[in-house]
Amino acid sequence: MRIALTLGLGLVVVAQPLSAQVSNRIQSATPFSVAAGSAPMDVAVDLSIGTLGFGVDVSKLVRPHIGLRVGASYYSLSKTTTQSDVDYDATIKLGAFSALADWFPKARGAFHLTGGLMSIRTKMDGTGDCSGGTIELNDNSYSCAQVGTLTMALKFPSASPYLGLGFGTPAKGSRIHFVMNLGAAIGKPDLTLTSSNSGSNAALASDVRAQQDKTQKDIEKFAKVYPVIQTGLGFRF
Repeated sequence: MRIALTLGLGLVVVAQPLSAQVSNRIQSATPFSVAAGSAPMDVAVDLSIGTLGFGVDVSKLVRPHIGLRVGASYYSLSKTTTQSDVDYDATIKLGAFSALADWFPKARGAFHLTGGLMSIRTKMDGTGDCSGGTIELNDNSYSCAQVGTLTMALKFPSASPYLGLGFGTPAKGSRIHFVMNLGAAIGKPDLTLTSSNSGSNAALASDVRAQQDKTQKDIEKFAKVYPVIQTGLGFRF
């Protein structure tokens, strides 16, 4: 009896700390305990407006100094104007798709430097019709009847390197934050100029091509990059 009692008391003494250790290990392995102290998601959705139109970006902080961001933007504007008896119908479409990486000099800070690729969808289309008078092409004058409808199109490369800087971070903080991005997509736009009657007039066709080349060179003097200025608000998760 004395031996059994001693053995029983020993088991109780040993079992108490052992059960406490098992309980602690189970609690530490429970997903609920991890969730209570889990790291923030560091994900944000940014809404902006600027030279790319209305945009939305989704960003994720993958390291304290590095974030990844994808986005899209769009805006369209149509306008009709008359100059020198020529009616111009113009459509401007702004937009882009982007895949970017942000580097934050300060860990989990707001200021960042950005690099990546941007597909500029911005393009300008215009048609000109005249009811009288003349149109000058490559320093030569043509009547409206000779030219017919003059069509112009300007668009940027489908993919361009992007470099920039800005403010805003998906790092955990206040739910709503200010965002701003300044930069440039590197790439020259291409211009095409056509006349509906150039097929039957060799001189007109030659002057249209020459005018296209001259205008293209003028554009390239100041449009070697596409300026990007976007500002708005971000929402962290």
